[in-house]
Amino acid sequence: MKNLIISTVGDESLHTEWISGQANFDLCLIYYGRNDAIASAYAQESVYFHRAIGMKYHLLSDWITNHANTLQSYQYIWMPDNDVSISTAKINELFILAADYQLQLCQPAMKGYVSHPLTEPKPGSFLRYTNFVEVLAPLMDLDTLLKLKDSFKTNYSGWGYDYLWPYLLGYPKNSIAIIDHIVMHHTKPIGADYSRFPRHPKKEMADILRQYKKGIKKEQMVYKTIPGK
Repeated sequence: MKNLIISTVGDESLHTEWISGQANFDLCLIYYGRNDAIASAYAQESVYFHRAIGMKYHLLSDWITNHANTLQSYQYIWMPDNDVSISTAKINELFILAADYQLQLCQPAMKGYVSHPLTEPKPGSFLRYTNFVEVLAPLMDLDTLLKLKDSFKTNYSGWGYDYLWPYLLGYPKNSIAIIDHIVMHHTKPIGADYSRFPRHPKKEMADILRQYKKGIKKEQMVYKTIPGK
């Protein structure tokens, strides 16, 4: 089966890096900008193209819902932010490793502007099974995506989803992972202006943790490390 990247993108998207080589995946771009020339270029660079304005996970939810039949052709779906730098070859390998290890939810390790130290590459590690994958660039198999997509509109910012998703999957100890062998670079600092959200993202995350307080784990854990090859 094929693999797919879906990314919500602005005028300075790095997706051209992702497709600069021979890709084993298709690309879907959801453009939230207003520049018609950029939109035209993006449409030529992607297999699927859509223009819409909104929050990342709201836009993803709408596209997934409206293209449910199309998604049946894909095994894995990766949803990186548009400021992630990574080569085609590394993305190809990311999809291969996700399938080889039968992962439900995973991400590459991350350098650059990092919010959670757990996601930084660990020396000597090939892969770590964890209870946490960041919302910045999660990769899901199709069944997991369809199971979790209804959570994509829980709030506006997406904060707290990285704690919610493993909980909704039942905290499996061998199918959620950070792949240290593959490293992406987050090229821009985390935003400080949250005025576009109706509530501060920290409050939205607190709402999720409060709603599921009897079962959700705030502590980020590593269940097992697969040594580097």
